[in-house]
Amino acid sequence: MKLSDLITDAQGERLSHSKIWANVACAAGTAVFIKQGWAGTLTADVWFVYLGVVGGYAVARRWLANKGAAQ
Repeated sequence: MKLSDLITDAQGERLSHSKIWANVACAAGTAVFIKQGWAGTLTADVWFVYLGVVGGYAVARRWLANKGAAQ
């Protein structure tokens, strides 16, 4: 995988705004998660939300990709 795959469409020719903003959101969430962990203020609720959002996004993306390939 190339780094440009994180921000370009499937053909790698054009910028994909949905990919850009999804990665910005994941990076921002990860930064907050790490900051709270470093500060010692990380709670179980934050763990569940973070893992649910990041993990859920990855699962949803894969499910949609497989659903589109099946049709």
